[in-house]
Amino acid sequence: MQNEPLLQLKNVSVHYGGVHALDGVDIDIHEGELVALMGPNGAGKSTVLKAIFGITPLHAGHIIWRGEKVIPVPHKMARKGVAFVPQGRRVFQSLTVEENLDIGGIIVKDKDERHARKHDVMELFPVLKRKRNMKSGMLSGGEQQMVALARGLMIDPKVLLLDEPSLGLAPKIVKEVFEKIREINEVKHTAIIVVEHNIRSILDIAQTAYVLDKGKIAVGGDADVIAKSDILGKVFLGK
Repeated sequence: MQNEPLLQLKNVSVHYGGVHALDGVDIDIHEGELVALMGPNGAGKSTVLKAIFGITPLHAGHIIWRGEKVIPVPHKMARKGVAFVPQGRRVFQSLTVEENLDIGGIIVKDKDERHARKHDVMELFPVLKRKRNMKSGMLSGGEQQMVALARGLMIDPKVLLLDEPSLGLAPKIVKEVFEKIREINEVKHTAIIVVEHNIRSILDIAQTAYVLDKGKIAVGGDADVIAKSDILGKVFLGK
């Protein structure tokens, strides 16, 4: 793991009206690192991803990319190599699997390069390769989540932001989704930041974890250490 982080949040605060969604948050993401963001509802987990990608403006603090401060704007962050997969399996249901991937790679101007990336992504997702000409709305919930993941990979991201990828999926499908996230991390060496309520599943594959509570980082560090500590009970259950 490199010494200098690929991506940093430095003292980041986000306000929604009078609500402090994030309050002085510091997070470091290194190249190839798989990071879990956990915490109760309203803790600010999804806001972290939106702040990184430029969907939510910062009230204070900085986003730092490769050691330089940036002002996040979605299309600019995508060009830097940051992909965002929002919660809710938001696929273009009237379009085929392949057409969804083409939209994911729309910033890749070279047609040969876009075709090569689509081939690589299909190899990672054999089920999508088999169903490439099927309308995405006809797929199962788990398959639609795979389409959303695959579409995010079309820009060959250095950082993949995943917001609740297991939401609303059956336990068997949840396992498949997390196995695919682990595979993307290991095979492509993509740094992945996952907001997830399924604590056991995400801690099984993450190297680093941050627990948020009321817009602040309650604890951050080695995922295995956090999994064995009592901090999760304190934050989630008030113990």
